[in-house]
This record gives sequence, C-alpha cells and structure tokens, in this order.
Amino acid sequence: MNSKKTYSLVVLSLLFCVLITGLAFAKNPILVGCPLPLTGPYASDGEQMKMALELAVEEKNASGGLLGHPVKLKFGDVGGLEAEKIKAIGERLIGAGVNAVITGYDDGGVDTKVFGAFDIPYLHGNAMTLCTQPVAENLDKYWNVFQYTYNDVAYGVDAAKYLFDAGKQMGWKAPNKKIAVIKVDYAYNIMPADKFADLTKKDGYEIVVNETVPFGMADWGPILSRIESKEPAYVTFWHLDPTDAARFIKQFSEYFGDDGLNALVYMQYTPSVPEFIQLAGKAAEGVIWVGGSFGFGAKYEDYKKRWIKKFKSEPAGLYAEATRDAFDIWAAAVEKAGCYDCYKEIADNIRSSKYEGLCANYSFDPKDQSIYQSDDTMPLVWFQIQDGKNIRMRPARYNEGKAYRMPSWIK
Repeated sequence: MNSKKTYSLVVLSLLFCVLITGLAFAKNPILVGCPLPLTGPYASDGEQMKMALELAVEEKNASGGLLGHPVKLKFGDVGGLEAEKIKAIGERLIGAGVNAVITGYDDGGVDTKVFGAFDIPYLHGNAMTLCTQPVAENLDKYWNVFQYTYNDVAYGVDAAKYLFDAGKQMGWKAPNKKIAVIKVDYAYNIMPADKFADLTKKDGYEIVVNETVPFGMADWGPILSRIESKEPAYVTFWHLDPTDAARFIKQFSEYFGDDGLNALVYMQYTPSVPEFIQLAGKAAEGVIWVGGSFGFGAKYEDYKKRWIKKFKSEPAGLYAEATRDAFDIWAAAVEKAGCYDCYKEIADNIRSSKYEGLCANYSFDPKDQSIYQSDDTMPLVWFQIQDGKNIRMRPARYNEGKAYRMPSWIK
C-alpha cells in the first residue's frame, strides 16, 4: 500500500472516530452532583476529591461516555460542613437536575436526609453513624443512600484493639495504664472516642483526662498541663480539623520538649488531610494515626501514573482514590442497568455489587448500606509520621517494611 493511500485511510479513520464520538455526545449529558468541601478547613481534602472526579469523567468520556452519553460534573462547595450550607447546596444540585450525587465527604449529620429525599443515587464517604442510622431505621425511604466507607465507631474499636501493640513493636514499655482522651465536639470524633474509652476501661485502663473541646482551639496549654499532672501513657486525639490538630501537636512538642513525656500520641484520621504535615512540621514526627484504606496494589499504581500525568503531583489522602472508586461503582451500576435514570435499578445494582477498587474490596451491608469494614475489605490503616512522611504500619499487607520509631518526646 502506497503512502498516499495509507495517509487517506488514517484520515478517514480519524474522521470516523470523531463522527462516532460526536454522534454519541449529541445525546443529553449525564449530570453528577458533587457537594465537596472546597473552602474552609477541609479544602485540601476537597481538592483531592474534585481532582479524582475530574479524572474519572475525563477518562470515561474519552472512552465514549456512559451509555453513549457524556458525563458532566456539577460542583457545590459545602465549606466547613455547616448543616445549613449542606442543605442549600443540596437544593441547588437537585434543582440543576443531577442524575446522581457523589462526594468524598459532605457530612454534617443532615446529608442522608437532604439527598435521601430524592430518587437519585447518593454515594458518600462520610464515615458517620449519623449518616447510616437513618438508612438502617428506614431502608424503604433511604434506599438510594450508600456509604462507601465504614462507620466512625470502627475507629474506636480498632484503636482499642491495636494501639497497645504499637509500643511493644517499638520496644517501648508503657509506664502505666492511664489514657488521655481529647475529642472535638463533633459526632464523627465523639462516637469513636467514647467507644474507645468504654472498651479500654473494660480492659483495666483508666481514662485520666477526658476533654471535649470546641473547634478553633488556639491555646492547648490548660489541657497539656492536665496531661502533665496525670502522666498518661497514651494521649489520644480525636479531632477532624487539621489546623487545630497541628496546633495541638506543635504546642505539645514545645510543652514537653525539655522534660519529655513517656507516652504515645494517637490521632484519628486528621493527619490524612494533606495540609496537616505542612502545618505541624517536625512536631508531628512520631505521631501514630489511623485512617481509611489508601491506594494499594497494581491497579492503584497504574491510577497513580495517570493522576501524576494529569495533575503533576501524587494523589494525597484517602479521598483521592476512594472518591474515584465511588464513581466507578456508580458507573458500573448504570452500565449494568442500561439506563442512567432508572434509579431504583441502579441502586439495586450498587447494593448487590462487589467491586475491587483502588483502596478496598467493596460490598455493602444490607442493613445500612455502608461498606463492610475489615482487613480484607476496607481496612483501617495505621501510620506513623517519620521524616515528614506517612509510613504505613498495618495491616501487614500494607506495611512498608519499616518499624515504629520511638517519638522524640519520650526521653
């Protein structure tokens, strides 16, 4: 075949592809509503969610769309997760005619009731019992609401099970069985903290500091003074705001920098928020923390390459991967149904799905439509901050081959 004929065939092929794509995308777009925390204290998490959804839609549309329809995103900023703002954003997204709502988290305890009132699938990663309890109590009403993460109480159960092993693994012997519990006045943090306290008390531990604080704490001195006087072997910190958490650990490091404190520091989730380490700096070295399952394995590594190619940075935090998994679970359910607005059928497909994602093996508990949480499905992953990085410690398959280090404040 001569070069002119080859060139002509290539041009015709390209024109054919453009024509087919154009015909497919002449159809109405499928609109996905995305209520995300794009400003305020959780904005760095929200940005990762937004990027995950943008990459998902770009790749789906590049492959011909969903059932031949282009997919478009409609974003709404839920800011600092205030209930009234969530309601307003919900009304705006629903009013725009979205066919599904997908978020990383938009929690405020009202989300299920806001989005569950409409006959469209709502997939969220709020990890809150407040969001799944209405589903468990009235599945007929909230059949369209799915939580693709475990519930918050799982953090408390997990901490009671594994925190005390961490010290043993670093060769540290606890000086006593005293625990400090510091929690912000927010259900996502209070419920696991209280569960942890209840479980550990049954095992003979004593809660010597039990403080509930407001958001925006500037001076942690009085609480640090109480910790100093009670000398607990474990300081547990349950607080979602990365700014408050960074401020706490910096003041903790300064307060105990000279004389030290013979205690481990545990945090629930918050160091997962990308800006935490930037704010805390060296003060965070040695902090042990637990977050949801993060990307792992060959599928994730391929995803990471595509992410870096588009955004010129690595994915950061749980929601860079889990939000993409949620989109793919929904898209697969639509494709199986063969229609994007047959919402009951799509929900049935989500409910019965078993999906091997980037960071979990997803299957939903029929009682409340949240994901099953275990080391084999969506594990809670333990980390320690070492040299300014989050190092995976457990479960074993996530371990990066490094041992726990003794924190600098343990003299």
